[in-house]
Amino acid sequence: MSFSLTHMILISAAYLLVLFAVAWVSERGMIPRSITRHPLTYILSLGVYASAWAFYGTVGLAYQYGYGFLACYLGVSGAFLLAPVLLYPILKITRTYQLSSLADLFAFRFRSTWAGALTTVFMFIGVLPLLALQIQAVAESIGILTREPVQARVALSFCVLITLFTIFFGSRHIATREKHEGLVFAIAFESIIKLAALAGVGLYALYGVFDGPRELEVWLLQNQATLAALHAPLQEGPWRTLLLVFFASAIVMPHMYHMAFTENLNPRALVSASWGLPLLLLLMSLAVPLILWAGLRLGATTTPEYFTLGVGIAANSKALALLAYVGGLSAASGLIIVTTLALSGMMLNHLVLPLYQPPAEGNIYRWLKWTRRALIVAIIMAGFAFYLMLVPPRTWPIWASSPSWPPCNSCPACSRCCIGRPPTGAVSLPACWQAYWCGW
Repeated sequence: MSFSLTHMILISAAYLLVLFAVAWVSERGMIPRSITRHPLTYILSLGVYASAWAFYGTVGLAYQYGYGFLACYLGVSGAFLLAPVLLYPILKITRTYQLSSLADLFAFRFRSTWAGALTTVFMFIGVLPLLALQIQAVAESIGILTREPVQARVALSFCVLITLFTIFFGSRHIATREKHEGLVFAIAFESIIKLAALAGVGLYALYGVFDGPRELEVWLLQNQATLAALHAPLQEGPWRTLLLVFFASAIVMPHMYHMAFTENLNPRALVSASWGLPLLLLLMSLAVPLILWAGLRLGATTTPEYFTLGVGIAANSKALALLAYVGGLSAASGLIIVTTLALSGMMLNHLVLPLYQPPAEGNIYRWLKWTRRALIVAIIMAGFAFYLMLVPPRTWPIWASSPSWPPCNSCPACSRCCIGRPPTGAVSLPACWQAYWCGW
C-alpha cells in the first residue's frame, strides 16, 4: 500500500486550508464568543505542546525506555497541576505590566534590554532543533506513505505552506499584546484532530489488531518480554532528566509561554487548565502502549517512532494511515505556527528595533508589519536549514527500516539513545533531539 506524492501534497494543503478556514471563521465572529472564549478552547489550545515529538516520538520512547515515555506528559502536567502557585503569579505579572513574551519578562525582571536580547537569541538557537524535528516528521511521514526516499523539496513545500498561514493569521497586526482569537481557536481545533487521530489508531490497535482487551492480555502473557520491557528501563533510562526538561518547557518554551500567558483572555481559564491539560495529555498517552504493541504484533516495517503510521500500513488500511498522517501534520504545524509567531515578536522588539528605528516620515505601521513577516520567513527557513544539516547527503527510504536496526555509531550522543539507523548511516532526528536536551 502506498500513496502518490501528489496526493500527499494535496492532502496536506487541504488540511492547512481547513485550518485557515477555521481561523478565518472564528476571527470574523461567525462562531459565538461563548465558544471561542470558553476555558475548554483555552485548554485545547495548550495542546500545542503535543508536537510531532509527542505524537510520533513517544511510541519510540516507549519502545526504548518503557513507561519512561510518560515523562513527556508528566513533566508539563506537573507544572500545570501547580498552576495556582507556579503559573498564576507569572500570568498576573504579564497582564499587569503587559509582558507579551519571555524576553519581555526577563527584561522587566532584570531591568536590562540586554537580558531581553540574550533571551531572544538563546530561544532562537534553542528552538531550531525543535522546528527541524517538526519539518522532518512531516517529510518522513510522506516518505513512509509514498514509499519513496525523503526529499528536501517536500519539506520545503511544507515550510512554504506553513509560512503563509503564520503570516496571514499571526502578523496582520503589529501589537504583540493583541489576542489572536482565530489562531487560538485553530490551534484548539488541531488538538482535537491530534486526539482523534491517536484515539482512532489506539482503538484500532485494541479492537482491530487484538480483538479486544482479553486477547491483548493473552498476547501479553505469551510475550512476557514485551511487557517486562516497559518496566525494566525505568531503572536506568534518562526519564528523570526528561521529566525535568518537560516540566520546565511549560514556561521556557516560546510556544507554551505564548499560549499560556500572551493569549490568555481570562485568568480563571488557567485554573481550569491546571487539571484540563493533564487530562488531555493523559488521554493522548493511553494510546501509546496500544500502538506499540500493535506495531510489534503486526511486524510494522517502520521504526517504532513511526508505528502510529506503521499500524495502518501493516493493516493495509489507507484510511487509518491517512488519519495518523493528518494527526502528525496537525501536531507539527501547530507548534511551528505558534513558536514562529512568538519568536518573531521577540526578535522584532528586542533585536531589530533596538538596532534600527524606522524613518519617521514613512509608514511605520507598514514597516513593522512587513519586518515581522520577514522575521517569520527567516525563522522557518532557519529551521529548514537546520533540518538539511541533519539529514544525510543522500536521502534514504525510511519505509524500508525495521526495529532491528543496529544502534547508530555516528556520534557518542546518538549511539546511546538512537533506536536505530538506516543502512546509509542517517541519524534519527528524535534521537538527536533527545541527546541535545539530555546533554549526553
